Amino acid sequence: MAKRRVDMTGVETEIRSRRRSRHVPEGEYLLKIMEGTWQDGDKADYINWRFNIVKGVNGKKYSGTTVYTITSLAPKALFNLRSLIFAARGKNMAGKVFNFDPETIVGSVVGATIEDDEYEERIRSRPVDFYPKEKFAEVVAESAAEEEDEDDEEEEETEDDDEDEELEDVDVEDI
Repeated sequence: MAKRRVDMTGVETEIRSRRRSRHVPEGEYLLKIMEGTWQDGDKADYINWRFNIVKGVNGKKYSGTTVYTITSLAPKALFNLRSLIFAARGKNMAGKVFNFDPETIVGSVVGATIEDDEYEERIRSRPVDFYPKEKFAEVVAESAAEEEDEDDEEEEETEDDDEDEELEDVDVEDI
């Protein structure tokens, strides 16, 4: 077999097992911004973002997992990019006109809420809300408190249902 010269000078040095992201449980995570690339969209241009999970509410179980999202430049969707820039740099760019290079925030670690998103009949994990990494512990605590409140409300509803059932079993003629 003959050898051939192969030039890999333009190939990324990071070795990934696959390009698709793995599904992770919904919740709060710390994400490292790995890449942001400009894309031409039909209605508006957008930036395609790639993140690696650094830490989640469940510790480092999903550390290294890749997740993706986009930030559209459509006027009604710019809040997503504003939130990501604020989370990465602490600067609120709302109301300003500026030149932006996604590379300026690559490498930053941000807090994010990841939710399930259905796309082409598949469930994928997608960051939907960004905040500064310093707020991670606070947001996790708030999320836990909200879940506890929801559980308490469900228990109260179940208890109310049980009481209603007991009342329905009483026959008026027996009184």
